[in-house]
Amino acid sequence: MTTSEHDIKTSSRGALSKLRRSPLIRATVAVTAAFALMASASTAGAESRVSVPAKSVAAVDARPNDGSGYWPDFSNTGYANTPANAGGLGLGAYPGKLTDYAANMSASKPLTLRYPDNSVISFTRFLALKVIIYGDNLTFVGCLFEGTDPNDNLIQIYSDTNVKFLYSTLKPSSYSMPPGNDGTVSSSHTTPGTPFDKSWQLATTMKEAVAVMDHNDIWGNAGLEMVTGFPGRPSTWTNNYIHDMADTSHDVYHHDGIGPQSEGNGGPMIVDHNTLASLGNTNALAMQGSGVYDKISVTNNYVSGWGYALHIGDVNNATNITVTGNVFSAELDQLYGFLYGNIWGGSARGSTWRNNLIQARTGDGNTAFSTADNGKYLWPTGDTHTTDYTG
Repeated sequence: MTTSEHDIKTSSRGALSKLRRSPLIRATVAVTAAFALMASASTAGAESRVSVPAKSVAAVDARPNDGSGYWPDFSNTGYANTPANAGGLGLGAYPGKLTDYAANMSASKPLTLRYPDNSVISFTRFLALKVIIYGDNLTFVGCLFEGTDPNDNLIQIYSDTNVKFLYSTLKPSSYSMPPGNDGTVSSSHTTPGTPFDKSWQLATTMKEAVAVMDHNDIWGNAGLEMVTGFPGRPSTWTNNYIHDMADTSHDVYHHDGIGPQSEGNGGPMIVDHNTLASLGNTNALAMQGSGVYDKISVTNNYVSGWGYALHIGDVNNATNITVTGNVFSAELDQLYGFLYGNIWGGSARGSTWRNNLIQARTGDGNTAFSTADNGKYLWPTGDTHTTDYTG
């Protein structure tokens, strides 16, 4: 079987338009389930830690919104779930309500925020066509960003070095819950999700700020286009719930979960213990460029749906890539395959692929896998084995 097509996006510093790619030979679809232990990760510039959920369920047996709380989902992400001392900042827990940034906010008008460098903004609601943020090393804790700006940014960030979003929610203003998701599945199993005219497209870093994203609930959009990272300044994505992309039944949006700078030449980047689940036409993790991606770590995530689960460069030149302990689940339909182009440099390029498992249950949307594949190791070739990959 062959893929129909694959998109690639242009840099966020220029146009927000999307470009079509030529067809590729379709790899066998792969979706996996990970082993239960999850390494704690502390990163440069990030106060939050990734910790193993205090649950008896193993990763391979858990799904988002199944009541276990193992994976990031509605129960443990977003502003309403902000605990005391989130990010080590000494703040209290979510107080039960948010404060509006301004009395005259509207989903039809842009909103410009200017904060002194190093500001911490907490428990604030921002409603706008587009939120434009100025200030460096800003931290948003327990905040709500909602609006409707189809084919454009909901949040546009002008920061030089760092920006942080902790326990915040990014969503369309027209819905309190994603269309088709009743809170018992990771993401809606049916199209179209949020209609195009009620959606937002991106959150984008317009300068060279690296993002720290932790415990955020993000949906009703088409991607997150942020700087991948720089030596000594990794982009960090931990414990986020990224799901229910918008307009999935049409060919307007290019759907990415985490979509860093598309030209490549980026890293380091840490992607640990996130839920990346949605119907869509491109990638859960979209490193879509011909430049070299280096020191990218993709560990302990729940991934389901999309076009391809992972896209690690357009050519085989990525170095020091770590893909370990991920659960690639057959819960949601997947259009093309597991790994874009079967591009995997392996140990020859300093890269590691270990302990990535398939999760497959009766009735799952991705019929390329059956219950016989459940718990098997997924290899970068896209097939399953009873033994782990060692190349």
